Amino acid sequence: MRVSVRIFGVGVASAALLVASPMPAMAEDGPVYARVWTYPSGGSGEGGETRADLNFTSARSVTYNNWTINDICPGDNYRVIARARAQLRDGSWANGTWHEDDGTCDSDAWGPYDGKELNTSRDIMKAGLQVCVDLGPSLKCEAEYRDNGHTS
Repeated sequence: MRVSVRIFGVGVASAALLVASPMPAMAEDGPVYARVWTYPSGGSGEGGETRADLNFTSARSVTYNNWTINDICPGDNYRVIARARAQLRDGSWANGTWHEDDGTCDSDAWGPYDGKELNTSRDIMKAGLQVCVDLGPSLKCEAEYRDNGHTS
């Protein structure tokens, strides 16, 4: 009986060591969605949206898959643009190229596109999407982000 109690004790102690050991940070891969309304009250729903699946491949790189941009009806006659965006360790921002849903709210969405990468020379703390309605003299934007577990 003593032998089985010792074996049980060793097993519990080993499991406790595994739980107490530091675990490497896991990247927060997954979907991100951002929505902007043309008018402050939301109007009749006009504006734009963008969505993508993010895959943090390292501390300095993120890949965007299934990325779409969509101009939402009813039409407000403003174009919708979006870009990949990341906040770096020093607080500055890395921005991808602007993309747009060409046409009107009745046209097909931009995308879906896979393998769009945002690579930087500094650590990415969080990454996501920024979507804007181009009002002419100004942009009205919203953004959503995911944390990069490689840099926590």
